[in-house]
Amino acid sequence: MNMIHTGYGRTPTLLQWQHAAASLGRGQSALAEVQIQLATGRSMLRPSDDALGAGSVSTLDGLLEAHRQRSRNLAHGEAMLGGIDGSLSEAMSLLLEAKGIGLDQSTSGVSSSERQAQAEAIDAILSRVFDIGNTAQQGVHLFGGSATARSPYVDINGMIQYLGQGAGLITDLGLASGVPLTLGGEEVFGAVSTRVEGHRDLDPTIDGGTFINELNGATGEGVSLGVVEVFRNPPGETIQVDLTNAWTLQDVIDTFRTTAGLDVTIDIGGRGLFVSVPDGETVTISDPAGGRAAQDLGIADVYSGPVGQVGADLDRRLTDNTPVSALDFPLETIRFSNGLRTVDLDLSSAETIGDVRIQVEQMDMGIRLDLSELGDRLDAVNLRSGSMMSVGEVVGSTTATDLGIRSMDRETLLSDFNRGLGVSILSGNTDPVTGAPDPTLDLDFAVTLANGERFEVDLAGCETVGQVLDRIRAAADSALSDPGLFDIGLALEGNGIRMVDASGGGGQITLEPLNGSDALADLGLMVEPTGATIVGEDRAMVAVEGLFTHLMDLRDALLGDDVPGIALAVDRLEGDIDRLTQVQGEVGIRSGRISDALARNEDTIIMDEQLRSRILDLDYTEASIRFATLQQQLQAGLATAARSVSMTLLDYL
Repeated sequence: MNMIHTGYGRTPTLLQWQHAAASLGRGQSALAEVQIQLATGRSMLRPSDDALGAGSVSTLDGLLEAHRQRSRNLAHGEAMLGGIDGSLSEAMSLLLEAKGIGLDQSTSGVSSSERQAQAEAIDAILSRVFDIGNTAQQGVHLFGGSATARSPYVDINGMIQYLGQGAGLITDLGLASGVPLTLGGEEVFGAVSTRVEGHRDLDPTIDGGTFINELNGATGEGVSLGVVEVFRNPPGETIQVDLTNAWTLQDVIDTFRTTAGLDVTIDIGGRGLFVSVPDGETVTISDPAGGRAAQDLGIADVYSGPVGQVGADLDRRLTDNTPVSALDFPLETIRFSNGLRTVDLDLSSAETIGDVRIQVEQMDMGIRLDLSELGDRLDAVNLRSGSMMSVGEVVGSTTATDLGIRSMDRETLLSDFNRGLGVSILSGNTDPVTGAPDPTLDLDFAVTLANGERFEVDLAGCETVGQVLDRIRAAADSALSDPGLFDIGLALEGNGIRMVDASGGGGQITLEPLNGSDALADLGLMVEPTGATIVGEDRAMVAVEGLFTHLMDLRDALLGDDVPGIALAVDRLEGDIDRLTQVQGEVGIRSGRISDALARNEDTIIMDEQLRSRILDLDYTEASIRFATLQQQLQAGLATAARSVSMTLLDYL
């Protein structure tokens, strides 16, 4: 505290009085500031007190808010996965109960009435599992994939249709990779059929309007645009062509023409770019160091005039924007069947692949067309548990085959027949006496034409419908007097194997199983001929092989007193139980990741709060000592000032 020194025999000057007053004011201000700090617990009352510290606190406040939000997200995710785990546990218990009922009812000595009573129990289990599939938490449906706003399962006349999409909803959890907080119905319940995977690469052609991001490129790794170097000789100069701003192939073409004067067009086959060079000139197209645009566009080469040269195939991917005109066939009519409904859909008005998919969805038959993961073909999907889907032809159209989505095509695997049970084919039979291989015992069936000619068929080794057709054709060719007497192929309408007897005899074409083979029945050929033609049943129809379907199978088998059907349904439920077990394990792993992340995030919050506290919060011990010191200094200053003011000349006598 500054004291007033008057000097012996002298009175204080005005300047000294002002200095004393200022000193007292500063002391009071400092004391007031400490009082406020003690009252608020803050060492920094305003940003100007510590600019660097204030900046640090502001940054830490932002980080803390982000961490707290992440903690809320993690806690929400933990609760969501906890709800999923509980639902899966209940579903597992119900499946085990259904399996137990099936095992009990598949034994002999059980009455038909008892099985029918147990069918009601299975129906109740089915209803409860349906409710579990529609479980929602805080307005989010746990098993709808990425479409969580609506119930993912609906009951349509006893068939259960899945409306969800995607693998799961992902939120910001601060993890290196996203953790889905919901599950797709296909993953959990098998709510979507095994796809009718497209049998054909549609390989659409390119045009000027083709977007660059729709191309796999000449290297198969997409097209990365940048600067391309064009060396023209004569005149012997290198021109830099910047393709960075190109969005379509037409943009690329225009840039080459305007920048380098080079005539680049779309190849007449619609597969790549065509480079034209004037007579007597050589053009070299290359990438500068670190570039790849010319290579991706398939035109990194040396071109000599006057003959043009086409670049590599740019391999256009199939998207919703792909025009139908890019396909090498017209779209006509396809026959779609699912459950009890059959619709012949005319696709001739579709202009893009997206239009085709929309028209199929608008039929409202529980059928969806998806783009394959590689973007080269279409897949047909059955979304309704409890129904069988078929995609076939109508007379005069081959559109289903052309699009590669016919459910019974030459490429269809025999193992997909009869809902995955396949086709029973004899193979490797031996003579019961000698033990030697006997090819006659491997014969599956015989075909007798109306004129009495007969041939036998051995299907051993056949794996696809096409191989079966070829094997039957070969057997007929080798045995008949005229191969033209018999025709074999796929049904012209719908699906099935078609046989035509052109012998013109007085009898009727007949098919006869041999050696106890079930191949004819499994192929759907145990049917009566219509005139000289046999069209087999479609045994390659597509079912949703999931939990709901298998519970329906068990219920229906119990109602029908079908012991083999009960055993088959129980066997299929085993696969559903295995799938649920696997999903539960994955959910547990996700929950563990979130729990660990939540703990780490809380630790981070604590450390940031400690750092913020060291900058912003008050040290009460130090502040109390400072307060006491300032208080003493102020009191001393006030006392000294009081004595100085009260002095007179008599004090110096």
